[in-house]
Amino acid sequence: MPILKVLINEKGDVVGTARPGVVGSGAAGPLHVTLVARPGQRLVEINVDDADASLEPAALHAAIKAKHLRAPKKKA
Repeated sequence: MPILKVLINEKGDVVGTARPGVVGSGAAGPLHVTLVARPGQRLVEINVDDADASLEPAALHAAIKAKHLRAPKKKA
């Protein structure tokens, strides 16, 4: 099961993912990516199954939100 680092905004939406230890490919691509949470965001690490790991970004973000994230607490 691959490990993903997931960047989540204050609304609980997935705004980015990265796989630690995976080297990028292509001449113009970066060798690696580091996610950094800005104010109001958080960074979590999750295990995903191989089928989810191979999804396109929008589908991957939806699967992560549905399977791994809790809804954010509402402010009173």
